[in-house]
Amino acid sequence: MAIKRGTISVIIPVYNGISWLECCVRSVLAQTWMDLEVLILDDSSTDGTGQLARKLAEEDGRIRVISREKRGVSSARNQGIEESRGEYVTFVDADDRIDRKMLEVLHEVLKKTGCDLALCGYRAWDGKEGGKTGKDRIAGIAGIEEKSPEIRNYSAKTASPDEYLSDYLLRGSARCWSVLYRREAIGGVRFREDLTIGEDMLFLMELLPNIRRVGITDYPGYDYRINPAGAMLRPFSPSYMDEIKSWRRAREIVAKRAPSRLPRADAILAVSAMLAAGKLACLPAGERRRYADCAAECRSAVKAALKTPGARRELPPGYGVKTALFSACPQGYLNLYHLWKRGSTP
Repeated sequence: MAIKRGTISVIIPVYNGISWLECCVRSVLAQTWMDLEVLILDDSSTDGTGQLARKLAEEDGRIRVISREKRGVSSARNQGIEESRGEYVTFVDADDRIDRKMLEVLHEVLKKTGCDLALCGYRAWDGKEGGKTGKDRIAGIAGIEEKSPEIRNYSAKTASPDEYLSDYLLRGSARCWSVLYRREAIGGVRFREDLTIGEDMLFLMELLPNIRRVGITDYPGYDYRINPAGAMLRPFSPSYMDEIKSWRRAREIVAKRAPSRLPRADAILAVSAMLAAGKLACLPAGERRRYADCAAECRSAVKAALKTPGARRELPPGYGVKTALFSACPQGYLNLYHLWKRGSTP
């Protein structure tokens, strides 16, 4: 099937999202950039999400609903890439929403700068109609002239792939949403379907060889819903170890592409292992013993990562002591952490 020039494919994976899908989709349909193809990938929802998606598709011919077996968000995004036909691609999570000019702004950034992908800032959103919480999350500075009066005050800059790696991907800004991609920049890169945490970051890292420049605007066009039940806020499960796997793969990419940034990547790997260990420590002692192999893997990851010269200097404040204690006496650290968390919980 031929690629549709000028069309933006918006890929929305969803599972049991009946409470928020309509808000998300209507924010996409309200875009000032009207040449859209909207793919809703329903991952075998059981709450009526599929019926809602089909109802929305009846209202607007730009929507296509794909009903599929439940295989997770990465698989859904990959299928969306395969089945979409737009010259440009973007991802929107079904519980989020986008400002009506987001796609216009990002397309303008690509057009003005000649970059292969463009990203904007985002705002934390409490899910209330019209509501925002927290500060704007901003990503960028320096001159682009947008045509719409409401966005003229925002600016943009460009970064090389290595600058994007150092200043964004290795600094906590590794999200696949709030980004507009040229399809040819994605090429054959796909999301890792065996990971539940860190797959966004790996997808972006694996795109680096395909891109010449990245456009970055400080326009906060994406509203990210604060989700108290989100993956990083739930109790420990073995899937938390996926973040360690993700950063082990990421450090391999960094070692080949930008070896001077390896200390930073290894510091992040060590912190990821400590966060998983912290989740593990919150479990009752009996449950912790069931996951002794996970504790051992966390310790191994910390010790290996911090062998890299300079990695310790890249650790956030407090993590030097934490990693030293955990490496020397993992069970003692987990017990103390458990007591501290239990004492600090109301």
